[in-house]
Amino acid sequence: MGWRPALTAAALAAALFGIGCSQPPPPAKAQGRVVVLGFDGMDPVLTERWMAEGLLPEFARLREEGHYQHLPTSNPPQSPVAWSHFATGLKSGHHGIFDFLRRDAATYRPDFSIAKYTAPDDLNLFGWHLPIGEGTLENLRRGEPFWLTAQQSGKRASVFRVPVTYPPEPVQRMVSGMGVPDLLGTQGTYSYYTTSRVDQAESGGRVVLMRMQNDGGVQTRLDGPQHPLKPAEGVLQSDLHLKFSATQVEVTLAGRTESLQLHQWSDWWPVSFDYGLGSIPGMVRLRMLAGFPRPKLYVSPIHADPMEPVLPLSYPADYAAELAARMGRYHTLGMPEETWSMNQEHLDEQGFLDMVKTTLAEGEAMLQDALDADDSELVVKVFVQTDRVSHMFWRGLDTTHPLHSESSALARGAIPWIYQEADRVLGQVRKQLKPNDELVVLSDHGFAPFRRAAHLNRWLIENGWLALQPGANESQPLFAQVDWSRSRAYALGLNGLFLNLQQREAQGIVAVDQRDALLSELRSALAEWRDTDGTAVVRRSFLGSELYPGPESAHAPDLVIGYSSGYRASWQTSLGAAPAALIEDNQQAWSGDHCIDPELVPGVLFTSFKPETEIEGIAAMARFLLERTPAGPGH
Repeated sequence: MGWRPALTAAALAAALFGIGCSQPPPPAKAQGRVVVLGFDGMDPVLTERWMAEGLLPEFARLREEGHYQHLPTSNPPQSPVAWSHFATGLKSGHHGIFDFLRRDAATYRPDFSIAKYTAPDDLNLFGWHLPIGEGTLENLRRGEPFWLTAQQSGKRASVFRVPVTYPPEPVQRMVSGMGVPDLLGTQGTYSYYTTSRVDQAESGGRVVLMRMQNDGGVQTRLDGPQHPLKPAEGVLQSDLHLKFSATQVEVTLAGRTESLQLHQWSDWWPVSFDYGLGSIPGMVRLRMLAGFPRPKLYVSPIHADPMEPVLPLSYPADYAAELAARMGRYHTLGMPEETWSMNQEHLDEQGFLDMVKTTLAEGEAMLQDALDADDSELVVKVFVQTDRVSHMFWRGLDTTHPLHSESSALARGAIPWIYQEADRVLGQVRKQLKPNDELVVLSDHGFAPFRRAAHLNRWLIENGWLALQPGANESQPLFAQVDWSRSRAYALGLNGLFLNLQQREAQGIVAVDQRDALLSELRSALAEWRDTDGTAVVRRSFLGSELYPGPESAHAPDLVIGYSSGYRASWQTSLGAAPAALIEDNQQAWSGDHCIDPELVPGVLFTSFKPETEIEGIAAMARFLLERTPAGPGH
């Protein structure tokens, strides 16, 4: 990312011009609104069960007064894919999002599928790399989202935290969701400070080994982003001084000293990384997990500070800071719930749920701000907390999950709690609706157990379609040990399988005229894949060429794997590794998922009115909502 420490001439001129000028009149009030609430991952089976048991009275009332149905999801049923369907009314062959990851056919390496930053050219002047221009930041989702169409037709739109909205789009107001990186340019890299050499981070975090002084003190550093003008100097750092007791830690970071109690989150802690010609502001939250003599400290990913945003967090650009001035600092990372740190036992269950409470409250405050303003005919807010809690605590509900017997009482109650929180949010919103308002509530997909991890690349190896080099370490990711001269197929991402095709892949060996026969061979074999107890691992597989006609089809997988309930591609498969095991128990907290056959995980749809017909799927929502949004002022 490129940071600019000084005001541009245009910004300075605008600031000076504003002195002494009268304020513009407030925008006209909306005469009617369509309010859209998304609850990511809300499952129809659980929703219907808990409505029947009286745990979700607001959802039950909305169903009785309006409309309720299952909402068919995308294929594959992944959040970036489904929410892109929702936003554009298009399917993946046209909007171009097929998975969280997309592969580079030239290198076989995965890359993030949602957004792409291209750095500007630079001038190397005595070791300083001075950027020429601004660089470009691009949302890789194609197609026009319905809120932008609405805005351009005079229907004002306020959109909050919808996945795949980075960078933000020019509507009345927007806060970007999934896609916003941290200050390291990643989707969330935490820091875990420990005195134990046993602690490791497989992915998503960095473990910092602390050296304790006799008085319980520690002198260490928080690593920040790369030096923006001198990359050879490595990362920028901020000194971090700690003094532990059994029940608290005294923290000195970025010129501020505070005491933090055991098992409590700090407030947002502003940090600044100096690089000579300026500084890069960010913010973190800290949680003390264990005290002296074997302390552990968790530091969140470094978020862009909405008070001083160095990333495009909102539209208009100054809205992020205006919102923070009203509601306080808030999480800006696109996927702020830190699931991976909990997966690696670097964040405790209560800490994770406390963080979820915070992100939920932040989302409510954003929505409240827009509803109070009452100046948008279309208001869209997605709450992702239902999805994140379901991922991490499904083991508490699923009596046959390998981890169910050791699940805590907290784990067993977490998913009912977050559904009841969704019900509470729904009730609060319904109280704020005006007589002419309409309410739409939906989820992008449902949920299923994730009991067994399938190593699809290992299956390809055992069946002769993927080959490793002699003596290879098969667990290395990114296909590091693959012999492409003998490999005809490979798996990447959570549902995709690709052919090593000539004239497409860099080292392709499969001729185009062999493609259909090989795909047929693979599909037949996948249909016969059985676990040790005889259970089918794959319920259905789908041809990419049939699923994804359109201008973006070149990025599509050749096969999309629809796993059976209880199974999912392993994390290693998603990153191009092939562990020795074929299938193994899922022993991680991430115990629920939805990246399976889409027929098994539909979403939900509630409306406060009765539509003429049922909605055929999540891609039909864009046109449906656009047509129902009332005209703006002057129309």
